[in-house]
Amino acid sequence: MRSFFFLGALLVCGLVGSQDTIQNQIQQVMARLEKIERENEERANRAQVAFSAALVESKNWTSIGPFDRCHTLEFKKVITNIGNAYNPETGIFTAPVKGLYYFRFTGIVGETGKLNAGLKKNGENIVAIYHKAGRQASASNGVALELEEGNQVYVQLFENELTIADQNRLSTFSGFLVFPL
Repeated sequence: MRSFFFLGALLVCGLVGSQDTIQNQIQQVMARLEKIERENEERANRAQVAFSAALVESKNWTSIGPFDRCHTLEFKKVITNIGNAYNPETGIFTAPVKGLYYFRFTGIVGETGKLNAGLKKNGENIVAIYHKAGRQASASNGVALELEEGNQVYVQLFENELTIADQNRLSTFSGFLVFPL
C-alpha cells in the first residue's frame, strides 16, 4: 500500500526526465521501502521478549546456600523463554532491545530460616526480598526497569547464613518487555 502511495507521489510531483531516469528513481524508492519494511519487521521480532523460570527442575525439596559472598541464582527450570534473552546456565537476562521491562522474583526460605536476595541490574541493587520467619515462608518483589540493549538483570542470594529453597516451582524469576523505547 505504501509503495503505491510513493509511486503516485512521484508521478504527481511531475518527475521530469527520461523514462530510464524515472524508472531508476522508482526502483531506488522501492528498494528503500523494502529496506525500511525489513528493518521494522526485524525490530518487531526482537521486541517479543518474555521469560519465566523456576529455581530447580526437581520436584524434591531443594535448599541452596549459604554462600561466603553474593551468589547469582541460576533459575534452571525454564517455563517460557520467548526471545531467548534469559540464560538458565548463568541466571542472567540480557536485554535484546532498549525498552521498559517488568521483572518479578519470588523466593522460599531455605534450611537456615533466613532469606535475603536482590534483583540486580549490571551489578547495581534494584529491589530485594527478605524473610526471617523460619522455613517455608516466602517473599516476593517486582519492578519496572528501563534497560538499554545489552543490560543484564539477575537475582543474587546475599552472603552469610542465607538460603533459598524450591520445590515444584515455588521460587521463580520472570520478566517481559512492556514496550520498546
